Amino acid sequence: MKKTIRILSAFVTFVAVFYFTFWIFGAIVSIFFDSDPPKWAMVISSIASFITAGYLAYHVWKKKENKKPSQGSYILAGALGVGVAGFILGFFGPLILTPEANQGPLLGILITGPAGIAIGAIGGSIYWEIKKRKAKKVVKDNQN
Repeated sequence: MKKTIRILSAFVTFVAVFYFTFWIFGAIVSIFFDSDPPKWAMVISSIASFITAGYLAYHVWKKKENKKPSQGSYILAGALGVGVAGFILGFFGPLILTPEANQGPLLGILITGPAGIAIGAIGGSIYWEIKKRKAKKVVKDNQN
């Protein structure tokens, strides 16, 4: 895979895991204290989150090294791309076109977002099949 994709995926993994584990560790620490947790507890939570996030980001970096994209990666990319676009259009479109409608954003949450995910996943799968068939045809043509 391209180095920029590896860097981006490792960075996103680091940030997401850091914040998730920070809040989980913070919630666990706050169970043991009635009021605000002491500073040392939050420092320990930060260090544990940093180590966990660094460990997982390193593994994402190593996993993405010189591998061909699989069918799952095409399905995931299609689902995320079309799903996010559908959600944004369905959520913000009614807010812009009919600002007085108070249930307009539900279109993006309940209809266009999930439909975009399904359509994108199907499209990613079809695109992968097309690429696989083209690759087989090229190999077959090279053998003749």
